[in-house]
Amino acid sequence: MLKIKKQAQSIYAFKETGGEVLDFQIEKDCLKLFSGEEILCEINDEIISNRLFRINKVILLDEKICILCNDEAHSYLIISCMTEGKFKYRIGEAALDFILLKNEAYIIYSEEGIFGNEYISYLEKGFLGRKDKLPLARLAFMKIDIFTGEITGLLDDTILETLIDVQSMSCNNKRIRILCYEENGDDFTLDYDLTSKKVRNKVVLDYTVSGLLSVGDDFYARYRNRIYKVDESMEITEEIIIDKKVYDEASSISNGYSEIVLESENEFNIVQLSKL
Repeated sequence: MLKIKKQAQSIYAFKETGGEVLDFQIEKDCLKLFSGEEILCEINDEIISNRLFRINKVILLDEKICILCNDEAHSYLIISCMTEGKFKYRIGEAALDFILLKNEAYIIYSEEGIFGNEYISYLEKGFLGRKDKLPLARLAFMKIDIFTGEITGLLDDTILETLIDVQSMSCNNKRIRILCYEENGDDFTLDYDLTSKKVRNKVVLDYTVSGLLSVGDDFYARYRNRIYKVDESMEITEEIIIDKKVYDEASSISNGYSEIVLESENEFNIVQLSKL
């Protein structure tokens, strides 16, 4: 387990090859992210001065810095690119997590957002043939082109009718696996195939999972201080145990690519599955 000391204002940024700790400064309407002494980006926006502004997740990929953040009412995706400039999208409420693949961000929403009331039109094109407006978060799992803002819902009505929460997701470069909760109490996973653009392989779980990760073609599931390597049907094939003291002292736990980050008051503890 990798341990990195924390500064007063720092956040762990996820990368495909292993993340790093970034320091940040907030001054009035300006957010600055630093890698050591180097300024990675400077973002000026009025939402940053909101006293409830919070950075939820940062991903670094191909000279792009993507930030999922929120104020007291809305979620935002902010992208800073070295060549294309800066982009900001208001993406409804309670956006929980995202994955960045080339120029597309895949986003999931928690129960709070799915059943929220923030009505945002997604290109006025409707969804699955509908022309009415719906809360953007009602899509539960969607993708957005980070340069054009075009939004596509990825789940059809038969799934959305009973879905109440999407809790986690991970990508193994062939498909995105999402962890969902249904109104009948079932926990289940779905796979979104990146080639066919279809959702398939619904697996109802008979054990509790709180997070998903991947290494290469393999998926992993996490619950408390245990990590399970799983197969296509979410059957457990291997178990890894995280130090319970580190787990108990963590104030927050986040997943990205092949890493689990347990953040405590003074340090980041990083489980790097690709190196186990």
